[in-house]
Amino acid sequence: MINLAMNKPALQSSTSEWSSSPLPEEDARGANNGNISGEMGFHTDREQNPWWQVDLGEEFLIRRIVIYNRQHEAQRLRHFSILRSLDGHRWVTFYRKIDGTVFGDSDLRPYVAEIRGDQPARFVRVQLEGWGWLHFNECQVFGAPFDPDIRERIADDEARAERERWIIPDGREGHISTIDGFNVFVDTGNYAAPIVASLDNGSYERRERQLTAELVRPSDRVIEAGTAIGIVSMTAALIVGPENVLTFDANPDIVEDARQNFSRNSLSQITSRHGVLKNRRKAAGVGETVDFYIDKAFWSSRLDASPDSSGIIKTVRIPVYCLEDEIRAHAANVLICDIEGGEIELLEQADLSGIQLIILETHCRESGEAATDAMIRKLILEGYSIHLGLSGDYIVVLRR
Repeated sequence: MINLAMNKPALQSSTSEWSSSPLPEEDARGANNGNISGEMGFHTDREQNPWWQVDLGEEFLIRRIVIYNRQHEAQRLRHFSILRSLDGHRWVTFYRKIDGTVFGDSDLRPYVAEIRGDQPARFVRVQLEGWGWLHFNECQVFGAPFDPDIRERIADDEARAERERWIIPDGREGHISTIDGFNVFVDTGNYAAPIVASLDNGSYERRERQLTAELVRPSDRVIEAGTAIGIVSMTAALIVGPENVLTFDANPDIVEDARQNFSRNSLSQITSRHGVLKNRRKAAGVGETVDFYIDKAFWSSRLDASPDSSGIIKTVRIPVYCLEDEIRAHAANVLICDIEGGEIELLEQADLSGIQLIILETHCRESGEAATDAMIRKLILEGYSIHLGLSGDYIVVLRR
């Protein structure tokens, strides 16, 4: 494949005092002229979501985007999106870098975005997420010729996918909310009011999402205990790829909602299982099932309850999976865990060989501080250290 962007017309959202020209179209040319030096190719002003774009001149199916960073202030390009357009007016986001890695600060190694699926574009835009300056050294775009005969099929597929992103499941009451770019179904008939409010205002699992974006790396493989509606799973999937995320939840109703959210956001390759995880010492063996108690507020559903406990609306019998077997089979090195107090029984006697990073929400108010302390002490004795800068508000980050 050849670099389709080389010396093609470029544009950027603004210029600054550091730009080589006050004209955006002239300053922007510095980022696709083939001069890979680690220096600044262009420089926007400080603004909300600044962008740089290239006109490829023809329509192509985009396969790969390669970005060489500016070594000075390289950390400014941590989080960005890549958008595409056929006409320069309607834009579709087709790639997001949300992990916290900094690239190109100490060498000229670029960031390589491998693009999945059919992504047709004439215009390609790199957009910084948030408020700041956008600058990098060089952007290369690689792709394949776009057969006009398949354009109608792709357009139909995209239109159908866009409609599906906003579909309310049959027989349900609610609406679609957007959180971190994900479209998720909000069931106003069955979700408790605090959950609905947190989904609508964007605060739902905010800290877990932030930590996942900050700490998970593209080479990781993630196993999650406690899928809920799937937002943390999808956050991880954007970084590592959906095929590298395995998630479990005990609530059969919410598992189906999560799977629909995965499909709604083109992340159906996330593997989602209905069941509860137990460590090898606690698991009885193949075929084991246990009672699980569903709370009106699904985030309070749990194992350690009874049919008469406050808030419990039903009891279900669910399968048990062995944590160690799942870690080994998935080759996981990251564990994300939010299981409403079940973390103590799961982790205190678990063999976590291979797990290098744990993002753990504790529930010491329900489980007791002594039991939670004992679990954390055991993890520390096994070589984990607490990331003091990122832990807090009942969430603990452990790494080794």
